[in-house]
Amino acid sequence: MFGWLKRTRRHSLSRRAQKPPIDPALFEQEGTILYEALSIYWASSNPDTYTRHNAGVEIEALEERYSLQLPDDFRAYLVCAAPSVTFMDDIGTQWWALSEIKSISDECPNGPPGRINPEIEQEIDAYLIFSDYLIWCYAWAICCSNGPNRGKVALIGGLPDAFIADSFRDFLRLALADDLAIHQGPSK
Repeated sequence: MFGWLKRTRRHSLSRRAQKPPIDPALFEQEGTILYEALSIYWASSNPDTYTRHNAGVEIEALEERYSLQLPDDFRAYLVCAAPSVTFMDDIGTQWWALSEIKSISDECPNGPPGRINPEIEQEIDAYLIFSDYLIWCYAWAICCSNGPNRGKVALIGGLPDAFIADSFRDFLRLALADDLAIHQGPSK
């Protein structure tokens, strides 16, 4: 396990200086083209473990189950790129299948590990966990409330929990670059 982790971290550190796996211009475009490119990238780099899920009515069921409406960019990701089964990318991020996505309260009934951010705790049921790192060392959740944090992505299980991206699109940009901000929150 630790040998794999060292190789992966070494590989991801060397990747930081290289060109991102998806054209950076796609992050500036509206619509689903970014998420379609992500699906193609994952399918070509992980053909044995990644298959795209056709979401359909499951997205509406997720929204209904939690009485919320997903942010548009997260919805586009679920429609165009979410995996059919949870899979781990080459950086160690597990991208959850749609059927695995849960609120923080459902995923962590006794509260998330670490110190929860009071701003997150106020709307804890409006945050959906969609991904974790190395089999739940910590996770990432998106705010689906209609409040000021709508669409923001938070690091859950950090010390303390922190907002790390203003949108799912911003989170994806950081995740594909394996930016340290997604692992440790903002610099102090």
